[in-house]
Amino acid sequence: MEKIAYLNMKTRMSHTEIMALPYAIFLAYLKQYQMFDLMSTPEGREYLEKCERVKQTTPDFAKLRQVSGYKVGEE
Repeated sequence: MEKIAYLNMKTRMSHTEIMALPYAIFLAYLKQYQMFDLMSTPEGREYLEKCERVKQTTPDFAKLRQVSGYKVGEE
């Protein structure tokens, strides 16, 4: 219920209108408004940056080489 109340407050839609939304649209509204709220504070922006780093699946070899001291082509 708190998610419906949250969207009601943010979108100014009535409870009936929110309940009539397709589920995918409901989730999209919820995600976007929560991201807007997080982006409005420095702590929220930091949290979103951490989330992006966690979602990254490919390694950054340049940064890894800097940490380990490994150089390409050196013996």
